[in-house]
Amino acid sequence: MTTSYSLNNDSQAAKVLNELYAEAEKQRSGAGNRLTAEAGAVLTPLERFTALKHRYMPIDRPFGNLMYSLLQASQAKTIVEFGTSFGISTIFLAAAARDNGFGKVITTEFIAEKAERARENLTRAGLVDWVEFRVGDALQTLSDPLPGPIDFLFLDGEKSLYLDVVRRVEPQMATGCLIASDNTDHQGAEPYLQYMRDPQQGYVSTPILTQGGPKAHSGHEISIRL
Repeated sequence: MTTSYSLNNDSQAAKVLNELYAEAEKQRSGAGNRLTAEAGAVLTPLERFTALKHRYMPIDRPFGNLMYSLLQASQAKTIVEFGTSFGISTIFLAAAARDNGFGKVITTEFIAEKAERARENLTRAGLVDWVEFRVGDALQTLSDPLPGPIDFLFLDGEKSLYLDVVRRVEPQMATGCLIASDNTDHQGAEPYLQYMRDPQQGYVSTPILTQGGPKAHSGHEISIRL
């Protein structure tokens, strides 16, 4: 394990994160927020994500730092992410892999344009070599072989697909696999939460809240595969 900490304020990864969060905040406070509300109300999930392909939807910093810490503590080798977007969360994941000195982030994004932007951002952050990008429907892209048993799974795409993604990769989870899911207080996550909190499904799961971003708090779920 290396002694560097990739998210120190003077690191390249931290500088790129600061830039991306600043861009996200500028975009959020602009007139485009009306589009977000309208799209969420009148479009299907697929139509909504396509309509909002130019918009940031970042995780808050405290949750990113928590995932970095969990990855450092668990020494995860195979890290899977559902929902790359512009790569903000991917930077936290890849920074942990690099600072551990091993591991790979397999990240999947439905929108090719967003995946390309994420690749550019990870390149600028000096972390692209720790990431494998997969573009398309996650239920298909995650059917392709992985480097090894999944040690850490991060869910941050369409909430109604969380359960489908978990079931798709469940046979590839290592015992002790950590599952971190974002925005589980949003509509569509209920079946996933019910499944993860059912002891008969083989998980221990608990909700958490973090502060940061445009809301007073954000809801998440942290689970472990028994």
